[in-house]
Amino acid sequence: MRQSLKSEGCMREPKELLEALQIARASSFWFDSTSTYKENIVHWIRKARRKATRAKRIDAVVDHCVRGEMLFEQ
Repeated sequence: MRQSLKSEGCMREPKELLEALQIARASSFWFDSTSTYKENIVHWIRKARRKATRAKRIDAVVDHCVRGEMLFEQ
C-alpha cells in the first residue's frame, strides 16, 4: 500500500475516506495527488461540523477520484 499523509509527516486522512477510496478502487488517484492537494482536502473534510456533511464531502472526493479529477484547483 502507498504512503498515507501520516507517513509523509502531514495530516492523517480520515479512516472513512481511505475506506471509501479503497471500495471505489480510486486509491491510486488519491495517492498520486500532491501532498498539498491531499492536505487541503483532508482539512476541508475535517472542517465539517456534522457527520452528514462530512460524509457528503467524502463522497464528493471519492467521486472525483474515480473520474480522475481534482475536486479543487491548485
